[in-house]
Amino acid sequence: MAQPVENTGLNETERLVYRLCRKSFLSLWSYANPQGKTPGKELCDILVVCEPDVIIFSVKEVAFIEEGDELVNQMRWSKRAIEESVKQIYGAERWINSTARVIRSDGKQGLPFPEPAMRRVHRVAVALGGKGKVWKSFGDFGKGFVHVFDERSLEIVMNELDTITDFIKYLSDKEAMYWSGTQTIFNGGGEEDLLAIYLHQNREFPTDQEPGRPDTIILDGNLWETFSRKPEYLRKKKADKDSYIWDSLLEVYCRDVQNENLEIGSSVTELEKVARTMARENRFNRRMLGSSLKEFMRRSDPRMPKEQRIASRMVPSFSGVVYVLLTRPHGYDRELRARELWLRCYVARGTNQYKYDTVIGIGTEEPVKGKGYTLDTVFLWMKDWTEEDRRKVSAIQKELGYFQKPEETHVHVDEYPPE
Repeated sequence: MAQPVENTGLNETERLVYRLCRKSFLSLWSYANPQGKTPGKELCDILVVCEPDVIIFSVKEVAFIEEGDELVNQMRWSKRAIEESVKQIYGAERWINSTARVIRSDGKQGLPFPEPAMRRVHRVAVALGGKGKVWKSFGDFGKGFVHVFDERSLEIVMNELDTITDFIKYLSDKEAMYWSGTQTIFNGGGEEDLLAIYLHQNREFPTDQEPGRPDTIILDGNLWETFSRKPEYLRKKKADKDSYIWDSLLEVYCRDVQNENLEIGSSVTELEKVARTMARENRFNRRMLGSSLKEFMRRSDPRMPKEQRIASRMVPSFSGVVYVLLTRPHGYDRELRARELWLRCYVARGTNQYKYDTVIGIGTEEPVKGKGYTLDTVFLWMKDWTEEDRRKVSAIQKELGYFQKPEETHVHVDEYPPE
């Protein structure tokens, strides 16, 4: 299931897109040059599979030839750079609809595709070399909506929306805007300027189906540059630093899945579910989760005053997942720690029975300088909660004291913090 760090079969442009995908979606879900129906034949340039979403990337770099009629030159370039990508994307989607798993570039099996009933396919064409002389139109090319980016716009969008959830929401919202009838006219601007409007309007696009909303968006240049220099945007980027603590932990889980480095009681399937659930937290949620994780580890430090130390914490996320954090001293029996973690997750599910049905447990050692750490993991999903479950949880709380009287902390966090 492991993905190579680099794929020598990629050209420079494809490597750029692959690096962006690995950064945003991580190597566990990003495949370079996956195979299609014919062994050894490329299905598409980059494929991202993170249930329930599938993103098909086709990358074309075509030099714009300036000779003769300008309109003919533009049409010729569009045919080679965009239409060929669209053709490849539609063909890849047909094959995906007829098969069960990804076939990696080396012929080995990758992750299974999401079930057709829940699968969401997103089509992305990356067209380079137009020298800014051709408008890279997006829309329905006959068999489904296709997003069209150039190098600059893709890099800005994917660096800004650098989680699978944020990026997918942008693609889906833009597609919904298109189908609503709202037109987009590029008047010197690019996709990054459309992103600026989207972020400025609290991650929403105007649609002509809403009263008072425009039926046409005209994009002038420099909207992104203006937006990205705003003080509130710069404060957001500073506040997001804690979110990358979450990313670092997520990378550890991804490596464990790829290397089949299994902890006590875990399986590859369970670890992939844990990693996927963590990866689907958007950037704003990760900021709060990362901050909570940092504070928890600080308060579980053995050097903390005893009355201030904590060994376990429940951290609910706006995503509908509760995370249970647990630390025990170095040398503590792993089997006991793993068992305690599972029981705490079970109690957390019961404590939050009306709000959350998914609980992820993360167990590790108390932080000690110079010493490493191990990780125990629990993935608990219980849609239904019975009276028997309630009695069991009550008994666990009474006997072991797990989350018997949890202290609640409420904080208000703005995505764009005020001064």
